[in-house]
Amino acid sequence: MPRIRRSTFGNFNNDPEVFGELPDHNISYAARIYGLTVAMAMFTLSQWLIIGFTNVVGHNRYKERYGWWLVCTFFAVATLAWTKLGRKRPFNYIIIAAIVESSTIYIALEQKHSANMLVNFYAGIVVVALMLASVFWGAYFPMFIVPGDLLLSILVAFAYLMMMVFFINAFFFDYDGIYDAVRNVFALVAICMVMYTATIIHDRQFDVPKSEYLFLSVLQFFSYMILHERILNIAYHSTQTFRC
Repeated sequence: MPRIRRSTFGNFNNDPEVFGELPDHNISYAARIYGLTVAMAMFTLSQWLIIGFTNVVGHNRYKERYGWWLVCTFFAVATLAWTKLGRKRPFNYIIIAAIVESSTIYIALEQKHSANMLVNFYAGIVVVALMLASVFWGAYFPMFIVPGDLLLSILVAFAYLMMMVFFINAFFFDYDGIYDAVRNVFALVAICMVMYTATIIHDRQFDVPKSEYLFLSVLQFFSYMILHERILNIAYHSTQTFRC
């Protein structure tokens, strides 16, 4: 397993093992990371289509599901990034598969409550547009208006607090405005995360080694899932309000 020295991010004795093998010279860093992200997204989309057309999944909607999915996936990503076990094969591949599959099933369940397949189609277009805009922002906009280490650390810390707020609200208050606030915070974190990874991929950030292409791809995929859930939730409430 190749090893690489890095400065601040996930520093384990200043010499941690990286994910997989170092990328081949024939495949650029950007192509590898974006390619893996797209591959995971297409795998997810294929399952959504199968579930949507076959109606093999049905469920009752309850609000705590979002919190449990978010907490479990959040800590799975953290395990993948910062633990020695999570960084080694085959455990890193198992964790990635769990993140992709659990997110796929969760979003598929949420899509069952959309008004129709057309709403899901437009939601997908909006999320892809947000992802592309965030990547372009991080890759080409001036760095002083791109999220950096400090802002991202503050947002992640705030996101942990919002997780606790979510469950306190779910079990004691059940106030809809807090659910929306939590989703908005995580949507903001997701957009900033995509911008931040773009600075790494396009040689504008040096704290995280680009050779950790699996981790960066999973971050982009998880951000995509968070944004997709947020847009679906907005669409769901909009249709409910219209029907009322």
